[in-house]
Amino acid sequence: MLSIPSTFIEGKKAYFGEIRDDFEARGFVLNGNWEYHKAFFDHILHRHEGETIYLRLPVYAIHGRLDRDDAFLHFGEPMLMKHLVHTGSAPDDDDFSGVLNVIGLSQFQKPLDPDDKIDHVEKWRHIGRSAVDSLATLFH
Repeated sequence: MLSIPSTFIEGKKAYFGEIRDDFEARGFVLNGNWEYHKAFFDHILHRHEGETIYLRLPVYAIHGRLDRDDAFLHFGEPMLMKHLVHTGSAPDDDDFSGVLNVIGLSQFQKPLDPDDKIDHVEKWRHIGRSAVDSLATLFH
């Protein structure tokens, strides 16, 4: 993981219900691994074959629960993450799950490396900062 220090979003606060739709419209989706008090908004910056580079925005519910519109959120430091998954079929796959794995749609596929090294660090930090900056109009 690579941090992307951002004085723009770090420390910002907002209500979940006020930002959710606008974040999703810009490609930032609440990660499926959230808890009621903390989560990540993930944005895919790059996907090719089994490699995906994400921009990850940590959020903490300082009041309420994340599954409710009135949850008051505090944003942490953004980070970049590279995730590698196997895109071929495994020998013990049945026909259907093997097809899902090959085309990259298996939600149960174990990653080869959930935190692989990111090459061209400054390039990806610049792209990540630009994506974070695209959220500027959402905060008053």
